[in-house]
Amino acid sequence: IGYSAVYLDQMRMMLFLSLQSLVVPVYKHRCCRVEKEVSGVDNPGGNDDMNPGGQMEYSAKRVLPTMAGLTVFLYLWDGLSGLTSGTLFLIVLPEFTHRLPKFPAAKTIGFYLTIFLMVAPVAVLVTGAMYFEKEMMEMPEEYKSLAKKMLGAKPESVPDYYATIGVRRGAEPSEIKKAFRELSKVYHPDKTAGNTELQERFVKISEAARKLTGKATDRASYFKELETAELTDMVTRSVYFVMLFGLWLLMSMLSASKPPQQEFNPDGTPKEAAPPTPPKPKVPMSGGQKIWLLLAIPIYLTWVFAEAHWAGVDLFAVLED
Repeated sequence: IGYSAVYLDQMRMMLFLSLQSLVVPVYKHRCCRVEKEVSGVDNPGGNDDMNPGGQMEYSAKRVLPTMAGLTVFLYLWDGLSGLTSGTLFLIVLPEFTHRLPKFPAAKTIGFYLTIFLMVAPVAVLVTGAMYFEKEMMEMPEEYKSLAKKMLGAKPESVPDYYATIGVRRGAEPSEIKKAFRELSKVYHPDKTAGNTELQERFVKISEAARKLTGKATDRASYFKELETAELTDMVTRSVYFVMLFGLWLLMSMLSASKPPQQEFNPDGTPKEAAPPTPPKPKVPMSGGQKIWLLLAIPIYLTWVFAEAHWAGVDLFAVLED
């Protein structure tokens, strides 16, 4: 179980790098490009090779809903993990921020206020974990359960035997035994002969029932260990979230404060923008070119069959094989 936690973290990192450097750029380039004609403005590096006079942009109607859907999918799949937080703050939100009007437009202020309100509860949780650990451990159970659900806390270091059997936290041994008997009717080896997957499921259920119906001290120790692991995972996810939020905010501030670069001539006068290169006219094929193209096909096939005949190769037999 300990090694699996490390592997899961590495998997999340690889998924994030794949999304950032491969999946999202390829999707934007293939599915979201929109060509916009510009006049009097040169955009080095932003022009399409096929149309030097056009500037390539990405359709907001295609990019933004896809990015929002990606974030929701990752949140439902993995909770507020480092993968979800990294995707939100380093991939998705930059797509929104660079399309916002300049500060202090009302739309921009509303957007940043919404992000601050979303981050505030998580920041409070991180502050409480740093300075009020004892008070956090004594919080009412309903508050802790809500925070765990919102953050998607799923510690890999301690198995949740209550979830394995399907009973509430702190259930009595009699209730656990009743649930175990019901599950045994479905997963017992006598009922699942030959199905190794269901038999492994029964082994896990039996182990969970044995752990939760043992001595009271053992049950209390396990419950404390499980709760501590969940709180640790919850705080870890919150710290990742707040740190990545701070990184995104810093990047947004630097981007907003960056003045536009002005080019100058050798004599110190501002350089005027060069007019865009006109697109090359498309020249239709002439009649002779079309004839040569049609003749090239039978000539090429004849040459292939001649080479095969001289080499003693039966092309039809090769194609059938």
